[in-house]
Amino acid sequence: MKHAFEMPEPSKALNFQSNRDCLFMSGERCIVTHGIKKRFSSSITQTTQLVTRVQSELANQPDEAIAFGVLPFCKTQQAHFIIPSKTTYWEKPAISSWLNAELSTLTKQPNPLQSVEYLQGQTQFESSVNAAKKLFDAQLLEKIVLSKQVDMTFENTIQKERVLCQLLQQSRSGYHFSFPVTDSATLMGVSPELLLAKHHQHIMTNPLAGSIPRAPTEELEAANKQALFNSGKDRFEHAVVIEDMEKVLAPFCTTLEVPAQPSLLSTATMWHLSTELKGTLKNAQTHILEIANQLHPSPALCGKPTNPAYQHIQSLEKHSRALFSGIIGWCDKHGNGEWVVVIRCGQLEHNQARLFAGAGIVAASDPTLEWQETNAKLKTMLNALGLTLDDIQQLSNPIEKAEL
Repeated sequence: MKHAFEMPEPSKALNFQSNRDCLFMSGERCIVTHGIKKRFSSSITQTTQLVTRVQSELANQPDEAIAFGVLPFCKTQQAHFIIPSKTTYWEKPAISSWLNAELSTLTKQPNPLQSVEYLQGQTQFESSVNAAKKLFDAQLLEKIVLSKQVDMTFENTIQKERVLCQLLQQSRSGYHFSFPVTDSATLMGVSPELLLAKHHQHIMTNPLAGSIPRAPTEELEAANKQALFNSGKDRFEHAVVIEDMEKVLAPFCTTLEVPAQPSLLSTATMWHLSTELKGTLKNAQTHILEIANQLHPSPALCGKPTNPAYQHIQSLEKHSRALFSGIIGWCDKHGNGEWVVVIRCGQLEHNQARLFAGAGIVAASDPTLEWQETNAKLKTMLNALGLTLDDIQQLSNPIEKAEL
């Protein structure tokens, strides 16, 4: 499908500042905003109310205006939106070049990691997986996604622009994003998963479910790919997601293409089962958030059935996900846009970083392997921060902390 935005010529300088600017990378194209004309928030409990609020905020803006936003995982929390002062459009190589050039003027200082704290340690995580398996046995759920969060404190302030540059360099594919949640906190990452893109009457979604870590050799890579594709557990986990996404999208579409089996998609650290669903809308004026907010949270980030899975996540995880596993993206005055799921990411503020990783749990899940999968998914942000799993494991003090 064609990108949901057309690219004018970029400006001559990037001058990206993570505390005021937004970035969204899709394929080889990138949107970068400069300055904040207006911040606003909106409830996401009622989709109509959400769409009306966004449309009303954009109504008096220039025709080319867009709104950047992030919707939280929890439907009772508020979405954050920014209408930027200026929007520029770039090719991906130019973004990396400009960031490198601008960072070259800054002194790169060592920034030792001082402490690591798990909001949910391995014992509690594996116990939650076993509790979920009992729910499957009782036929209360088919799938649930369980997550962990890791808080890290550094000696010095984190250079966010340098972290973003590392994400761009290490992850050639995926949807890079950076969003200033507050004047000091930035949500940053590279999501592999497109929740929804809309360009006039055309829509596309690319849910991922079923994963395995990348391997260091070609021989092991081939074995891992084959094992993932042939895994009954992962194929079931994926099928559950696709069935639910198709059910939500079908009423909006005159045609909806759903491949008979998944393909394989790679990131810098993981292989995923992937399916692209493409549709033609009955009404080209349908706003992207009208559909996206009904897809969210999808079984890929929550579970199936969605409502009971959501309730059990609150009781099993014992901490709020906030913006993690929400959706982030942009929309224009015509209801076009792109929204991706908030994974492979972290929230950076001053000298602290909070990272997030989750895993889809089904009846065939092994608790220890699921914990190891979440470790592998942390590597995207750890690598960008110049860390390894060994670094955080040496300093970690896994605890259980209740925030809900």
